[in-house]
Amino acid sequence: MPFQAAAPGVTVLLAVTRHRNAALLLGLANVGLGALIGLSYLDGLPLADSARLWLFAHLGLVSSVATLALIPFGVAWLLARFWPSDRATSLTQASVWTLFHIALVIDSRVWGLFRYHFNSAAWNLITSKGSEDSYRLGPRIWIFAFGLAALLFVFELSLWKLLHTRRWRVRLGVGWALPSWVGAGFLLAAFCVEKGIYAKADLERDGSVDAVSRALPLYPRLQVSEFLPEPLSEGIEPAPRAPVAWEGATLRYPVELPSVASGGPRPNVLVLVIDSWRRDMLTDEVTPEVARFARCARRFEQHLSGGNGTRFGVFSLLYGLHGSYWWPVLQAERSPALLDELAGLGYELRAYSAASMDYPEFRRTAWSRMPADVYDDFGEARQSERDALATQACIDWWRTRDRSRPYFAFVLLDSAHQKYDFPEADAAFTPYAREIDYLEMAGSRDLELVELVRNRYRNALRHADAMAGRLLAELESTGVLDETWVVVTGDHGEEFAENGYWGHTGNFTAEQVAVPFVLRGPGIAPGVEARPTSHADFPATVLELLGADPALRSRWCNGGNLLAPSAARPRVVAGWEELGLWTGSGIFRLPREPSAAFRPTVCDARWRLLADQREAFEREAPALAALVEECSRFLELPEPAAADLR
Repeated sequence: MPFQAAAPGVTVLLAVTRHRNAALLLGLANVGLGALIGLSYLDGLPLADSARLWLFAHLGLVSSVATLALIPFGVAWLLARFWPSDRATSLTQASVWTLFHIALVIDSRVWGLFRYHFNSAAWNLITSKGSEDSYRLGPRIWIFAFGLAALLFVFELSLWKLLHTRRWRVRLGVGWALPSWVGAGFLLAAFCVEKGIYAKADLERDGSVDAVSRALPLYPRLQVSEFLPEPLSEGIEPAPRAPVAWEGATLRYPVELPSVASGGPRPNVLVLVIDSWRRDMLTDEVTPEVARFARCARRFEQHLSGGNGTRFGVFSLLYGLHGSYWWPVLQAERSPALLDELAGLGYELRAYSAASMDYPEFRRTAWSRMPADVYDDFGEARQSERDALATQACIDWWRTRDRSRPYFAFVLLDSAHQKYDFPEADAAFTPYAREIDYLEMAGSRDLELVELVRNRYRNALRHADAMAGRLLAELESTGVLDETWVVVTGDHGEEFAENGYWGHTGNFTAEQVAVPFVLRGPGIAPGVEARPTSHADFPATVLELLGADPALRSRWCNGGNLLAPSAARPRVVAGWEELGLWTGSGIFRLPREPSAAFRPTVCDARWRLLADQREAFEREAPALAALVEECSRFLELPEPAAADLR
């Protein structure tokens, strides 16, 4: 048959159909590629001994990637439908899918390090002024990112060309319909099976499936038990809830100021915080200066920070409040009652920090009454150099200040925060990692790598300790050490894959929230305190030593007194989206918002789910109910707070 040119309308229809069919197959192919990239989410999960968990994890991964892929697929489909230009469509398709896979790679690396996904905390980190002090990406990461993007872009262009130029049998639709229907059928089957497994686990209150689902990015957790009609829900154990934040609540802090009578002694107060200093690193080898100081001080052996990040650790130390109050305090830009009272007593207030006080937003919270007295701008120097500059700035102030007034000084040393910076000539622990390679660390549990990174961290701690030693020596040489209450502590800990995590902000284990706490000064007996204490105890301790009434403590803080701690007590630690409650039964993980996607759970010291969740919740019901009350005490609530811990 002689060749006949198709009519213009038919040509356009064929072009649109060809673009649309190729876009559909390209989308299915990219779901498969995304699932392969996402296999790293499953590293370290307890899947080997359970066929059900293994099946759920892998089908759930496919389902999650397919759900996320609807966005780039929708863009690509619309382009193919309304803009059937070969060049424009191919370039746009390749760009959209390349960005999709780069986002998956980034999120999988975040998960491999910290065991959470790219969330509002990560967005806050990227967009907040001063946050560059908290994350430092080396050139290797950028080279990897751009190189991977280039490879993906070329791959997507080639795949589009392969799918688009093939002579599809448009009239019958067999050439493209068969693989498309097979792919769509598999996705539907995967969705139905994994959702069925999750629904059954939800009805049985099986936390292991929910725990695995947290590894999957933006996994839609359908909690069917909440939608069952009453006859069908009989006999199903209710999910425990312990809300610690409420929509529409406003700050009511303090209920009453901790009034201190005039005329009493007024020692200076120095709060010295070493970033990322975990409790087992207060040793003669790692921190010799502070260890020497601690021998003549009171050392708290069972002390917890107020959270697994600087934001919540420093917040609880200065406010005496649980971390759930961070957001209403930030919204109100309310200063701590501790500093309000000290200022009223005539104290001079100063803060020196090697890291920016704009991130976290301490200028708008802790230092909101004294913004001109915060010194944190030390140029573009590296961490260890900024530590030295902040230390010297504080010493210079001490030497020139009016000594007729007492002072409150806060100093934050940043060397031991990732990437663990120190002068290489002073390295005491070798061999050490020459740089922190997040790509290599993510998901890795290699013992040699752990030791290299840990040695780098120890060297950075030793440098921070030397700066702390300079400050303590200045107090001693000028004769004011005995007139000063000195606290040396950490804002949070640091994990080196002991529980499957790196760094901090990932869990509430001892590695991430247990910190040294050393207290020395007039009226404080040296020795060792083995009872459980917390950062939230510090404000009450200071003001009650100055003469505040302990009976009014609950009117302005959640903490106790470090010098008279209880023999046993639950303690609260905070993260970005959750609170932790340390109890004798385990560590409870509680969503900050009642509408959070995960249920409350309880873990052991190694962050593994306890087998009998119900029994632990029943045993600690009084502690959980008390937590709800403490988290609502300083809020005006739209309705009364209550815990549902059945």
